[in-house]
Amino acid sequence: MLNFRTSFFARRPVATGTLWLLSLAFSPWSSASSDGEQSYESCSLITSEYITVLQLVHRGFDRDELAASLPGLTPEAQKRMERLYMATEEQGLEETFSAVNSEYARCARSVYRSKGVPERTAREGHFYFCAGENKVRYEILMASVAGGQPQAIINQLADIHKPTARALLELHRNEGTLAVFDALGDELKFCINNNL
Repeated sequence: MLNFRTSFFARRPVATGTLWLLSLAFSPWSSASSDGEQSYESCSLITSEYITVLQLVHRGFDRDELAASLPGLTPEAQKRMERLYMATEEQGLEETFSAVNSEYARCARSVYRSKGVPERTAREGHFYFCAGENKVRYEILMASVAGGQPQAIINQLADIHKPTARALLELHRNEGTLAVFDALGDELKFCINNNL
C-alpha cells in the first residue's frame, strides 16, 4: 500500500449507510463460485459488472434507463443494481466507486489468503494480474485525493507503474476524481477482456 501521510478515509470517513447498502449489493462476492469459494475471476467479473453500472450512472442514466440498458438481468441482479444505484443517490458516486474498488481489493486479498498466487499462465493468473493492477491504480488515486504530492506518490511505485501514475495524477488534476474512477473502470474491463 502506498505510504502517504494523511489517510483518505481519516479525512473523509465512509458513511455507514454506504457500507450497509454495499454489503447488500456485494453479497455475490461471498459465494460467487460453485463451491462457495471466491476466485480472482469471480472477484473481477462481479466488480466489472458494478463498475459498468456506476459508469452508466456517471453518464446520467437513471434507474429506468439502467434497467433498459442492462437487459436480461435476473431478479437478484436487478435488486443489486437498484441497491448500487441507491448507494450513489444516498452517498454519492465518488464514495460508491471508492467502496466498489475497495471491496474488490478485499475480495482479491481474501482469495490470496486462501489460495495464494496462481500460475502466471493459468486463467486465474490473468485475473490475479488484473486485480493487482486495479489495486495499484486505486491506491494512486486515493493518495492523490488525500493530498499526496504527485512526485512523492510516483517515487513510491515500481518503475513499471510510474507512467500510469503520471497519467492518472494528471487526469485527476485536470478532470477530477470521477474521471479517474471512470478510467480505472475502463482499464479494469480492458484487462479482464484482454488475452483471455
